[in-house]
This record gives sequence, C-alpha cells and structure tokens, in this order.
Amino acid sequence: MLYCENCMKLHDTQKCPDCRRKKLRPALLDDPVYILTKDAILSASIEDILTQNNIPCIKKAQLGAGLTAYIGYSMDTFRFYVPFGALEAAKDLLSNFIELE
Repeated sequence: MLYCENCMKLHDTQKCPDCRRKKLRPALLDDPVYILTKDAILSASIEDILTQNNIPCIKKAQLGAGLTAYIGYSMDTFRFYVPFGALEAAKDLLSNFIELE
C-alpha cells in the first residue's frame, strides 16, 4: 500500500484516486492514516475507545470552526486518523463497535 501525504490515505495504486497526486510513497509507522468519518455523536465514543486503548488519533471537523459555531456542533462530521503502525489495531478495536467504511 502506498501513502498519499495530501489525503493521508492508503492506496494500492501509483496515483491517488482522491486528489490525483502522483507522488505516493510507502507509509511510515508514524504517518497519520485516515480510518473513518462519523457524526458528532459517534465521534466522541470513537475518540474515547481509541484513547482508552492507547491508540493516538487525530480528529478533524469537516465543516470548520466558523460554520460549526453557526449551525451547531451536532451537525458536523469528523474524520479520524491514526498512526499507520496502529491502523490494524484500531480497525480491529473499532469493528467491534461500529461499521467501518
């Protein structure tokens, strides 16, 4: 699997299908890798599950702070990223609770 530094996703092709970047490389253990996107309510549980099991994660809001402040936190969705070295452990752990993409 090759890693796109722009999208932070893994792909089995030489070109990223999301951003069309051609400079993909092998993933390093510390590279943040996209794992899933969920709504605000589930995102709190996901973050809890990962941190309680010592899996570091990055949680990014889709809408941004300004729009979220305007329409409300519960309307936002969040993308989660975990280190490549912890990706399989995170998938195994989360698959017990939610459906992964």
